[in-house]
Amino acid sequence: MIKAWLDEVYPGMPDSERIEKATNMDMTLIETTKEYSVKNILEINSIYRLSLIEMQFIKKEMMNALFAMDELMGSNEINIKLAAMTPAFLIASSIRYVFRKLFYALLKIGKSKEETFAQFRHIILDIERLLVMRDLPPSPPPPLSTGINILRKVSANSTTNDNTHPQVTVLTSDDLGMLMLLVHECRVILWQDRKRFSRSELRNVSEDLAELAGERGAVSVQQQLRIIVRMGRTYSFLKVISSGIAFSVDP
Repeated sequence: MIKAWLDEVYPGMPDSERIEKATNMDMTLIETTKEYSVKNILEINSIYRLSLIEMQFIKKEMMNALFAMDELMGSNEINIKLAAMTPAFLIASSIRYVFRKLFYALLKIGKSKEETFAQFRHIILDIERLLVMRDLPPSPPPPLSTGINILRKVSANSTTNDNTHPQVTVLTSDDLGMLMLLVHECRVILWQDRKRFSRSELRNVSEDLAELAGERGAVSVQQQLRIIVRMGRTYSFLKVISSGIAFSVDP
């Protein structure tokens, strides 16, 4: 419409300039002509035509604005979805927390945190018992038929040799197999109930169990006992908290 109006009203204008004004929708000449035509009531037809051209221009600007709004909404769509999902996420987290409390506290289904730690402590206790019983056990006594004097002499020589050359005790194949089974039970607890432990505890306990099983190199029974002592000193879940009830023996 602008190109046709320019061809009709400004025939002397160069074609390139008319095409450029029509392409860019330059409304300068139209506004000027309309202001002049409004003063003359006889040019009512020209006013109608100029008003239609302005309406077309406004429609074009509104379409551009709507297109820009669509692009803006598209770029912010992810943020809008995240904002819409936040309440649902909070509600789901709250329901999960309440359900876990009911699951472990009221229904008594599954193991609680205290029960998990107690089971782990019992397995460590079994490992310590095994190692204590294999820590420099005394040699079997000789037959009694050799006489009491020979028995005392052999016992004295054995004590002297033990003091002079301290022995390094290692587990036999049967005892090592039992130790590996107990270590495997500890690892099963760490894997199944890993949410009960912090990330640093999982990493450090796994490393201690690997050292205890000899996976980081050969270890003696004495070294394994020191590892058990270190674990009991380091990890809070291996420490038994006193109930505060005094124990007394009546005379």
